Amino acid sequence: MSKTAIKLDENRDITSYAPYPYSMVQDTNKGWILVDDDPAFSIDQKYLWTVRESDNKLVYKSTGKTPDEETKKSLTNLTKEQLNDSLTKAQLQMALTTLTKEYIEDRANSNLVTTELTRQIADLTIKLDKVMGIDPTPQSPTEVKSVATVDGAVISAQ
Repeated sequence: MSKTAIKLDENRDITSYAPYPYSMVQDTNKGWILVDDDPAFSIDQKYLWTVRESDNKLVYKSTGKTPDEETKKSLTNLTKEQLNDSLTKAQLQMALTTLTKEYIEDRANSNLVTTELTRQIADLTIKLDKVMGIDPTPQSPTEVKSVATVDGAVISAQ
């Protein structure tokens, strides 16, 4: 990778830039800093850039990161968001399953309650009939007639 010579002011703003080696004027003893070239760096936008002290890399002032580091961070964040979305979908599926189970259980309980209420009403009706003097026992018919014809059978009870 080719090198670039950069000169910074006291605020770490880039004041001078030159491909290296350009001349002996870019001696590091005279305040020049040698950095690896970055294809994203543009001298026209040098006000957006600085040199990171820890490793002498060209970085954006706003983030303190190289373009590659920003790209990696963006990819990491996107991956985390996708995982969070997946987790959210899994949580929604689990919630829906839980609600469905509760609905089925409620429905079964409702059917049991309806059956029990129907049985109790039948028992109360029989008791009420007895109090009123009505015999709740069904009576068998005294006479049953059965007639068979070519068109079908007719059964009547008296």
